[in-house]
Amino acid sequence: MLLFYLSLIDDEEGRAKITKIYEEYLGWMLKMAFHYLKNQEDAEDAVNDAFLSVIEGNCAFPSDDDKQIKAYLFICVRNSAFRIKRLKNKNKTTNYEELFNLSVKYNLEDDISSRDNCNELYSFISTMSPIYKDVLTLKILFDKTLKEISKMLQLPLKTVQTRYLRGKAILRERLGNDIEI
Repeated sequence: MLLFYLSLIDDEEGRAKITKIYEEYLGWMLKMAFHYLKNQEDAEDAVNDAFLSVIEGNCAFPSDDDKQIKAYLFICVRNSAFRIKRLKNKNKTTNYEELFNLSVKYNLEDDISSRDNCNELYSFISTMSPIYKDVLTLKILFDKTLKEISKMLQLPLKTVQTRYLRGKAILRERLGNDIEI
């Protein structure tokens, strides 16, 4: 990763500063980011983001004083960690409409029956050929549109449609026509 950061800097003085920071403070920066994010991958992302912030700031440190460099890096890593945390929390949404539209009448037998059907469906999909399994899994389990599946699998839309229809036909043949897909 150091080589990537160095490739972003034009002058030798900036490269020397980034090399020094990377070698001396990388472990400390990762520990600090992990403290805020509680996830190793997110901590690494935060440190990478902090290094990019340092580089974009043209490596303008207040001085060569170790305490001031650490304070500057602390601010960069903390801000990056908070940014990542904020983005993760922003993507977590609760669909309150669904919560308020829940039926008051709850039938345990129907719930158990539908779970059994779902488990049977999921287990059969997992045994299918990968060309059908991928499309059916994305469509049924993850509720993706065929257009989204086409982009994700990098296949033409017509191919995805054909695989979905054929996979659905195999499921209906195997599990019966009364199952909804």
